Amino acid sequence: MSEVENEETLTCGICRKTGTFTAPVSVILVFAPAMSKPYPLIPAEDYRVCGACDAIFTLINRAVEAHPTTRAAGPWSRAIVVFSDGHGVDVKAKRQGQQVALA
Repeated sequence: MSEVENEETLTCGICRKTGTFTAPVSVILVFAPAMSKPYPLIPAEDYRVCGACDAIFTLINRAVEAHPTTRAAGPWSRAIVVFSDGHGVDVKAKRQGQQVALA
């Protein structure tokens, strides 16, 4: 299955745009001041990230909140998101120590 086929049917849940999405997320390495080393989060499903908005922050926030180890570590400061095609993105929290609330 080609990525182009998947892109045509995807609509972002955040901005509602259709367009360019990443390859599926393979792992999210989460960094937090309370952790001595990054903690790997491996998604159970195929998650792709919209390139038209800040959906990657929502993905990281939800992943961190869903796992007891990262949730207990407090607010994340940095995350490295690695995709199945081999490329990755280094994401810095928008506000150190403070997260944006999600509806």
